[in-house]
Amino acid sequence: MKKRRLLLLPIILAVYSLLFIATKPNYPCDGDCEKVNAVDAALRFNRESYIFGTQRCSYNRISDSLCVLVRDTTGINWQLLADTACDIATQKGLLRQKIFILKLGTSPLDTVARKQCP
Repeated sequence: MKKRRLLLLPIILAVYSLLFIATKPNYPCDGDCEKVNAVDAALRFNRESYIFGTQRCSYNRISDSLCVLVRDTTGINWQLLADTACDIATQKGLLRQKIFILKLGTSPLDTVARKQCP
């Protein structure tokens, strides 16, 4: 009987620790995060075959550069995509951004186009 009690406590602690690890807090996405997500959604609309996503180029959330991650596809005008990303970012309220179009699959990432937005 005493052994069962000794085993019960570690089992309960293990279950609670697994529940704690399995649940992740939801951090609200507001301000700059919302704007970057809106740019990502607008860019990926009808272009999902070659655009992986849009994100800030640095880990610092307060940044003036956006990186658009793309798959290497022939026949795509990357400079036109950079112009489009710049227009969309300006419409969404991200002013004076530096847009970098980065090709995935290379190490380090290959910059195929860049644009300084007005």
